[in-house]
Parts: sequence; structure tokens; C-alpha cells
Amino acid sequence: MRIRANVDFYGNRFLMFVLDRMAYEYEKEGKDVIRLTLGKAELPLKSEIVKSMQAAMEDDHKSSLVFPEGLPQLKEELARYYHGRYEVDIPPKNFIISVGTSTLFRNLFYLLAGEGDEILLPLPYYSLYRFCGLLVGAKIKYYRIDPDTMRLDRDSFRENFTEKTRIVVINTPGNPLGNILTTEELYEMDRIVNGQAAIINDEIYANVVFDQEGTSVMQLEGTKSTFITTDAFSKGYRMYCRRVGYAIVPDELVTPLTVIQHHTLLTTDPVVQFGAIAALSYQDEVQELVRLYKERRDYTISRLGDLKDVKVYPSEGGFYITLDCGAFMKNRRIQDSLELAVRIMERQNVAAVPGADFGLPQALRLSFSNLRYREGIDRLHRFFLREGGAAVPGHI
Repeated sequence: MRIRANVDFYGNRFLMFVLDRMAYEYEKEGKDVIRLTLGKAELPLKSEIVKSMQAAMEDDHKSSLVFPEGLPQLKEELARYYHGRYEVDIPPKNFIISVGTSTLFRNLFYLLAGEGDEILLPLPYYSLYRFCGLLVGAKIKYYRIDPDTMRLDRDSFRENFTEKTRIVVINTPGNPLGNILTTEELYEMDRIVNGQAAIINDEIYANVVFDQEGTSVMQLEGTKSTFITTDAFSKGYRMYCRRVGYAIVPDELVTPLTVIQHHTLLTTDPVVQFGAIAALSYQDEVQELVRLYKERRDYTISRLGDLKDVKVYPSEGGFYITLDCGAFMKNRRIQDSLELAVRIMERQNVAAVPGADFGLPQALRLSFSNLRYREGIDRLHRFFLREGGAAVPGHI
């Protein structure tokens, strides 16, 4: 059997799931594990959202609705939401609903790029972007987000954008850093792209910001480039496993994306779409999550800030915070972030995500979404302070 040769599937494992599976095995053995891996909110769904899904499940008409592009009711509610929050008017037809945003990225990359084309990603990046580029056979290039300042490296953006670039991805707030692009930076990107490439804006964490609101690309005026926005209900609305996401696309992409879903998706579960409609009415639930995760961000900075060989990058939003462990790894002859994450699991029963998932080979990403988050940070402090022994041989 022949498998696509341009993708090293084993080498491109999402190490987040490798560590999460390791945590599962530890838990089966009765070990007291704290998972700081998945960006899956630990708080239960608001009961009214659950009740809306139960009602839809019990209604034969609602539970059997089939719309490959998404329920008209949800698309209309999203249009109202964007008008209320951002004061922009987006026709409901320009919202394409899917099972989260990952499938939308895969389909958009397929529509917009192919072999010989280039895509431009942020560094660090969310691994989905890179993997979608590999699947379509495009050349992957990167522009840098400076983790020390959380600012766009404009020179790297200019240098790596070429006449072959077909897709530019932006992510604000970013995963893993939690950086937020400024309005000026967004306009600068548009000036450089100048309409040559599509700009896909992943704003899945746009409603989870800690210090000040960011700008949605939907609010930009007079731009020359085509902007596509993706978002989902899995983060701020806590519907991670319910899988409802959407893309806001220009008219020329409505039919191609819909037809792809005709053949490869058929429909997103209408029951969870009715849950998403209900979720839009409970913005106070999102703000409670923001308050909680901001406190955890601040605790991490305070608790780990005194470590000599570890640097904490202060997230501005999102579900994560990133640790630069380069000095620690060098001093203890730890070869890569997977080895470091495994060692932490073995010695402290804390699951963290290797930075290699995001193009940061000497870092760890921690998810705020655990009820025992502070205890997990205390264990990490203990590990870095006292337990940096000899390297652990071998990898998973």
C-alpha cells in the first residue's frame, strides 16, 4: 500500500496527545496526575446550554435537520453577534459551519494552495497550520512573533512574503504565546500582502483576553487583501467536545466550501448547533472563564518568575502560557522538549505540552484549564528548582 510520501506522519505526531495519552496511562495505574495539556475548559457547560441540546435531541424535527453549510438559525445568530460586538454587517450566508475549525483549515488550504505554492505562518504556530500545509504539498515559510515583546517581527514578515505566497495565517490571541496583534500590525500585514494572498485569521481565542480587547480583522477598513476568519465554540463557550466551528468567507468561497462539505461532512450535528445558539446568549459565562484564567496567568508569572533557568512569557489572552526552558535544558543535557515533558511526567506527574508542537524546541506550553492548575504550577516549580538530574534516556 502506498501512502503519501511528502508527509512524515510519525514525525508529525501532535505531541500534546502523546503526553495526554501518557497521563491517561498514569491515571489507570492510580497515579495522581495533573494535566496541563488540552485547551479544554474544565468548567461544566451552563445548564441552560445543556438543556437546549437536550430539547433539540428530544425534538425529532430539530435533531434530524441536515444543512451541509450549517443551520440557518445559527448563521443568523452569528450575524447578529458580530453586528452587536464589532458593529459589522456580515450576511448569514457568509458563515460556513463545520465540526470545529480544523476541518475548515484543511478545506481552505486545499482550495487556496497546492504544490509549488507558499504559505506563510507565524512562528511559533499552532501545529494544525503547518500540517495542513504539508497535506497540500505547499512550501511552508514563517514570520516571527517576538516572544519577549509579543510583537510582530515586521522584517521577517516582509522577507518571507513572496510572489509565490498564496495563504497567510494570523492567530490572535496566539496559540501558544497568547500574543495579541495590534490594529497597526494588522494593517501593516495587509499593506505587505496587498491583495496577493488570502489572509486566514484564526480568532478562536478572541473572547478570552486578559488585559485589553484586540481588534478583529472584520473591523478593518479599506483593506486590499481577502480576509477569512475562523472561530469556534470550543474555547470561551466551553464546548470543546461538542465540535461547532465556523468560517466567515467572501462570496466566492461560499459555494466551494459548501460543496466540499456536501461530499465530506454532510452535516454538523444539529443538536450541538442548537447548543451553540444558546451559548451566544451567555456572554457572562465567557467573562467568568476569562477572570479565572487571568488569575492563573498571574499566578504562573508570580510562582515561576524566580526560577533561574526558566523564563515565563506573559500571555495576553487565550488558554495557555509558555515557558522558555532553554537554559534549564542546556545545563542538564536535555535534548528536546519531548524529553523534558517526559521527565516532568515521570518525576512530578504533571503533563505539559512539548514546545516542538509549535516550533519552539526548548519550550513547554501549559493549559490553564485544570481545576488543580495552581497545584500543577507548584509541582513544576519544585521540579525546576530541585529535580534537574541526568537526562532520561530514550523517547516515546
